[in-house]
Amino acid sequence: MILGIISDTHTDKMNAIPYIIEEFKKRKVNLIIHCGDIISEHIEAELFGNIPVICALTEEQTGIEFQKQPKGWTFTKPQDRIRNLDKHTKIYVGHKRFFELLRKSESDFMETLEVITRDHDCVRWLFGGHTHRQVFKQNNLISCLNPGAVENSLWGYEFAAVDTETNTTTFSRIPPEKPVKEPLKIAVISDSRNVSDLDPGFWKKLAEKFKEHGVKEIIHCGNLATADIGRKELKGFKIHYNLRQDQKNPREVPGNWNLIDPERPIVKVNGYIFCVQHDLGKSLLYESEIGMLGISLKLVAQFPAIEFVLFGLTHEAFLEENEQVHIINPGDVVKDRSYTVIELPKNEITFSSILPEPLPPIAY
Repeated sequence: MILGIISDTHTDKMNAIPYIIEEFKKRKVNLIIHCGDIISEHIEAELFGNIPVICALTEEQTGIEFQKQPKGWTFTKPQDRIRNLDKHTKIYVGHKRFFELLRKSESDFMETLEVITRDHDCVRWLFGGHTHRQVFKQNNLISCLNPGAVENSLWGYEFAAVDTETNTTTFSRIPPEKPVKEPLKIAVISDSRNVSDLDPGFWKKLAEKFKEHGVKEIIHCGNLATADIGRKELKGFKIHYNLRQDQKNPREVPGNWNLIDPERPIVKVNGYIFCVQHDLGKSLLYESEIGMLGISLKLVAQFPAIEFVLFGLTHEAFLEENEQVHIINPGDVVKDRSYTVIELPKNEITFSSILPEPLPPIAY
């Protein structure tokens, strides 16, 4: 199933909803998740392309104008946010949950998710809005997603899409103006450690995925085995890589591999500037969104004009959009075979992984 996620449409004064629905149709969305702050005039099947919708109503939306239920629509309300996605999977569709992350730390927010999974079996996704910024936190038991806002967002008219079969999550937006620069795709990975010993075919599979995406350059945030530097599978890409303090760079490194300076951890690609700090994960885990903004301000003061802060160390894939930068952890290669692709200039961010093959039947 492919889910289209949208939130905080409010009055949609810029007429963005129809454009986002066209994007959903292109992506073959089967079900739309609306995470709240919708006005009654927009509760119309035609406006949403006659695609089924699960929509979160807020505490205030109890009047008769919100009692109508177009064909294919389902509403969730406070204290009644869990719905069946299919016979094996449940989802939480709410509105204000991400306000908790605004002031609480990421680790505190994870405790909230643990309570939800404890009280409701098979809940695999939590969808919410309210804060008008894109947020993603991937966990083995439950993943949470805020698609950003359609009205009064930070970086265009925002939405997200989830492919439940391929475990791919994409954050995107309709830009207010057509970008001038040509599209560019950059891949981000981290914490590959001993993956070559565990999965000898991993780098070949990863290179094939990146070619499918149209990736030209790769940023490795760190925790890379030095034996994997210069792998022949990646000879068609330009790679920027980090080393740990206890690691030494090999004497002979192919020309397409570029070591990131630990004193100035900046990667520049076609005018886009990335700050790469692998160990930042141990600090961000205990920060609220306001705290993350403070860290972003310090990094921007130290390295002006950065647009993305990339980190690793913690296992889960992560995205936090704020007024200064996008903060991204692509996830753990060893644990989940995870990677991220950033498409510029529209800042479309895709989280995905290389799924393992099912075990073969046992012959008796």
